[in-house]
Amino acid sequence: MRFADTKSETLNLRVSPTFKQVLKQAADHEQRSMVNMLEVLLGDYCDRNGIVSPGQKPAPAPAHKRARAARRARVGAAS
Repeated sequence: MRFADTKSETLNLRVSPTFKQVLKQAADHEQRSMVNMLEVLLGDYCDRNGIVSPGQKPAPAPAHKRARAARRARVGAAS
């Protein structure tokens, strides 16, 4: 998932010093800002869990999940 719309909203978060330090280290390692790091992490989470933003079509399941579902359907039909 990508967040391509214009950034116009403000979100204030209260986090522990450790959380902020780890977020900064991760962002620095990826050469990103902390906000962009959070966007990437949230986008990856949404992609893995089938969460879509309003107005966006759901992405097709990865091939290994489609194959697993097909195997389950065949096993269920054989019973």
